[in-house]
Amino acid sequence: MSQPIPEATANRLPLHATPLIPLDLGKVRASGWLANQLRLQAEGMTGHAEEVIPELGPDSAWRGGDGENWEKGPYYFRGLVSLALLHDDPALLAKAQSWVEAILAGQQQNGQIGPLSNPDWWPRMVVTWALRDYCEATGDPRIIPALLRYSRYLGDNLANQPLRDWARARAADQIDTLFWLYNRTQETFLLDVADTLREQANRWNEFFADLEVPEGDYRSVHAVNVSQAMKYPVVLYQRSGAESDRTIFGTGWRNLRARHGLAFGMWSGTEGLAGHADNQGVELCSMVEQILSNAMALKALADPDIGDEQERIAFNLLAGATTKDFRQHQYYSLPNMPVARRNRKGVLPFVDDHGDDLLLSPHAGFHCCCYNLHMGWPKYVQYAWMATSDGGLAAVAHGPTAVTASIGDATVTILAETDYPFEDTIRFRVTASTPLEFPLLVRIPGWCAAPVVQVNGAPVDGVAAGAFLRIARQWQTGDVVVAEFPADVSVTTGATEAKTVWRGPLAFSLRIEETAEIVTANPDGFDEFELLPASSWNYALEQGASASAITAATQRRPMPANPWLPETTPLRLTTAARRVPGWGLTAEDRLADTVPIGAVESVGPSETVDLVPCGTQTLRITAFPWTRSG
Repeated sequence: MSQPIPEATANRLPLHATPLIPLDLGKVRASGWLANQLRLQAEGMTGHAEEVIPELGPDSAWRGGDGENWEKGPYYFRGLVSLALLHDDPALLAKAQSWVEAILAGQQQNGQIGPLSNPDWWPRMVVTWALRDYCEATGDPRIIPALLRYSRYLGDNLANQPLRDWARARAADQIDTLFWLYNRTQETFLLDVADTLREQANRWNEFFADLEVPEGDYRSVHAVNVSQAMKYPVVLYQRSGAESDRTIFGTGWRNLRARHGLAFGMWSGTEGLAGHADNQGVELCSMVEQILSNAMALKALADPDIGDEQERIAFNLLAGATTKDFRQHQYYSLPNMPVARRNRKGVLPFVDDHGDDLLLSPHAGFHCCCYNLHMGWPKYVQYAWMATSDGGLAAVAHGPTAVTASIGDATVTILAETDYPFEDTIRFRVTASTPLEFPLLVRIPGWCAAPVVQVNGAPVDGVAAGAFLRIARQWQTGDVVVAEFPADVSVTTGATEAKTVWRGPLAFSLRIEETAEIVTANPDGFDEFELLPASSWNYALEQGASASAITAATQRRPMPANPWLPETTPLRLTTAARRVPGWGLTAEDRLADTVPIGAVESVGPSETVDLVPCGTQTLRITAFPWTRSG
């Protein structure tokens, strides 16, 4: 059996072993379009956040000032650390280091960290996660002692200052960090603190069982709480070993999809869970928190379906929630959004309508997403590969990445050379300092009907969709695993009977020309602006040969540096559609009306329309009505 990988710290008894083990931050790196995405983020909102958003400046209470003292600074700090240590940008590294130094310098003798002006446990859950990431990447010897001192302070004060409000809803973040710290120190008091947190936290297992809120729990239907809490049962499972903790993640996911699922790959939340309507949306905070929760669930469950969901959220929702130069975002992203404008508060049918939720801005909506969005792409990259419990490596979320780890006496690097999801082939190229044997696990997407895998040109048997393919052999420099995931165009029917077109992990939206109108001009391109459609959007797709198909042609173009620009995306579809004049705007022309139910009557001739990946544009129609040709 292979030796453990030192860059992946496994659970120690009495914690239960997990089939997959995250690698230290920095051991997985982005290449290709993913590396460009991190670059754009570093040059955009993350790199300029402290200038664009005053709360992150030197006056922040988390940096020793008397300014913002709650979650804003911690959210940004967590994303900043992840991006800086993955992207190796000197300016970002200096910013991250300044936050680390300020937080460590401000730790009290009793172990408390952060501003004394706000003792809330919740933002400290975010800060301690960021510090653990920093420790993994740098090995800074100050971090673990600082986290131990804080954990003792937490344990000593939970009786007199129990969890409340957001901390009750989000306790899994702190429990996971306590387990991380236990695995590196074997300080048993950490497990006692974790047990106390479970006793005081929301009863999320009960909620996920039927989506009914247990009496007294705090804001269980708040969609960001839900996304953060999706990690709660799988984190607890590592302590309890209980079957109920292991299985409730899947139950919760199915229930959320059944009652609140939207066309483009997640459940609604504006800010509360909001049903199936295609003019409801998903908050950006929910997307990035779900990416982190999915990674923790993959670690504990090794369920390939979670990897499929990870890709759908990243490639459709996260990619679509920001502008393509990463200088603006939207608070809510909707499957159908032919306009993106400000509105009078209360006009839009959202659970919380702030008036600028659809505006393109560096700080749209309630001011949480502009601080929290920074971890989305870095966390996708960080957890794209994991170690296996038997000393191997697993490709769990696909894209152009490279992983480096110590296996036995060798150093191994595997480069995932690909333009996925814009191409169907991934070439895993192995470099090893010496030949050695270890297992390589490749996640085979569940949507792929005919996957093919070859090692050095020889076919591999037993390749099955929706499973991990395990290839155990002696590896050496020059070995190449080629995984082909042919993607068919398919059509799904949502709860509202609307149709969504998919190709592999990508949902496709109508290509809509956009006209921008600047609302607030800011330096360096960080303007606030509205978008109006410059082309027709109210189309129904023509049904193809069956009730669940369209006739579509796939068009490919050369791969650009940034594939998320609609005009140069390397993958688009063309299909037949007809205008539906009766389908228009509502809510003072700020929102598309809901999709007409059933096969619609259309006026006018059949037209050929372009469909582009949902994540490539802001204005979009992703949930379509249906019409029969002729």
